[in-house]
Order: sequence, then C-alpha cells, then structure tokens
Amino acid sequence: MRFKIETGDANPILRAVSPDIRPEVFRKYAPLAEAMVKYVKNPDNRCVGVAAPQVGQNVRLIAVSLLSSYDDETYRTVAMFNPTVLEKSDMLESDSEGCLSVPGMRGDVMRPKRVKLRYFDAKGAAFVREMEGLMARVVQHEIDHLDGVLFTDKTVGEAVFDTEEAL
Repeated sequence: MRFKIETGDANPILRAVSPDIRPEVFRKYAPLAEAMVKYVKNPDNRCVGVAAPQVGQNVRLIAVSLLSSYDDETYRTVAMFNPTVLEKSDMLESDSEGCLSVPGMRGDVMRPKRVKLRYFDAKGAAFVREMEGLMARVVQHEIDHLDGVLFTDKTVGEAVFDTEEAL
C-alpha cells in the first residue's frame, strides 16, 4: 500500500475530527495499520509516527515508534486503534516538532511530559501504558491529528521554515 501524505494547514481531511473505529471492524483496518507501521519503520520516510488522516483516512488509528530517545535502537513501532489519553502530567516540557503534513516547518510545542494512554491492537486487545518524554510527545502529536489539530496550532511562537529539512 502506497501513501500520499495529506498536507496543508487548511486541508479538510487533516482538520476533521476522526471517529472511533468500532471493534467489530478492527480487522478491516488491519492492513492499513500494518502499512502505516511499515511506513514509519522505513528510514527514507524520516518520521517517528503517522496518523490515519495523514494518509487520507479519517479514523482513529496511529502508528508510532515507541522511542525513549532519538538514539534508542531497541524501540518497537506499533499501531494503536482508538488511542485515548487517560491522564496527563502537570509537568510540561517544550521541544521542537515537525510534521509530514506541514513539510519543512518546525516549531517548539509545550506538551505534558507524561501521559497514561489506552489503545487497542488490530485483534481488539486493550492496552494501558504510561509514557514519558519523547515517546509521550510522539503519541500526543499523532493523537492531535485524530482531533484535527496540527503542531503549528500549538507552537510557542512562530513555526519556522527548517532549511536543513528542505534540502
């Protein structure tokens, strides 16, 4: 499955709130989930996560690399059906973010340092997981896509054109 990444601040697919996937049709979306995981794992795509709206599907499905840091070589990349943040820490941290859907732009975004998340796999098994740091940031960024929110909506100051990424 090949993807065309949806781009643009005013793109209606990226700005829509995606509905939950009903558990009885999780299997229907399993091939999409697998393709999204492969997309994220492909180093040529230069990403650590992708949300279904970014590939033209308005459903609550993300694929994320569960990184503890950018140097982490032991991480897994997983698909999450209907991810929901159950708890957020009061402690916030700022870091630079970019996005496939807003190519060439970067900006600092404040996010909770830790989150507790519930999600399902393609077989309907439920998971609850606490995440912090980079892993929490990646998941929150992708969940924002499911709610029609881009990182540029949350930047502290202006998002700027990243000349290194544009090369």
